[in-house]
Amino acid sequence: MRYHIERACRMRFSTPAREHQVQVRLAPWDDETQSLMRVALRVEPKAEPVAGYDCFGNLAHHFSVLGAHKELSFSLVAEVETRRENPFDFDLVPPERERAWIDDSLRQAPRLWDFVLHRSPLTPDLPDLIFGRATPDLSEGVPIIEQVQSAFGWIREALRYDPRLEPSGDLSSLFATGRGSAADLAHLMIALVRRWKIPARFVSGYLDADYLDDLDGGDTRLQRPHYWAEVLIPGGGWRGFDPVLELAADATYVRAAVGRDADDIQPLRHACLGDGKRPEMDETLSVSRLS
Repeated sequence: MRYHIERACRMRFSTPAREHQVQVRLAPWDDETQSLMRVALRVEPKAEPVAGYDCFGNLAHHFSVLGAHKELSFSLVAEVETRRENPFDFDLVPPERERAWIDDSLRQAPRLWDFVLHRSPLTPDLPDLIFGRATPDLSEGVPIIEQVQSAFGWIREALRYDPRLEPSGDLSSLFATGRGSAADLAHLMIALVRRWKIPARFVSGYLDADYLDDLDGGDTRLQRPHYWAEVLIPGGGWRGFDPVLELAADATYVRAAVGRDADDIQPLRHACLGDGKRPEMDETLSVSRLS
């Protein structure tokens, strides 16, 4: 599938800012599962973005606006072609060999340990009981991919998706309310899979607008970035799992950035000289499928 993506942000300051340094992670990935056909970033006041890759392989753009300004805006236009029509199209490793496959992957690529050992307020060690229900442990003899999919039900009972919520900065604090954003549900899945000593990572990206019927009542004005988890599946490599829709990620999912958790891949980081007050921000997103 081929998608046209437009994402824009406008920051307004109460007093002029200057020497503004900005980094954004908005562009889709370009790899074996999706091809970035076109990307352009425009900035006002005019600046020349410099593109580069961070330590997780995400495409980031950097730019500077040195002169005084009370407003700064930037917009990304991209076209991307996704190819993972069937997320289960790979040769399964027999369950009795899956742990050896994971261990061998960790030996060959030690940086994968980042996605096993990392703990933060967003992906903490989980308690043995949440709402009186046991936190699932990994079962021997059952394919890992089946257990990840089975975890959808447990996640749904632990945290109910609420589209009105902003992502939390502390996953544990949500267990009392039982409600969370898409990012919170993805972090919960990551924390569970890491409990099993299996690599898992956080993904930000874009979702086909047709799914808004399930997420936000079909109102395309509510388009916004989506979040899910990727798990290293024996025989299949990194595979995406969306605990909000309880789906394996296919060609309707567009990956933009991956990290150990959401703090690694903030879409906007900026610093400037000024009065120190947080600017007002407006953001828009449009994701449309091209014929």
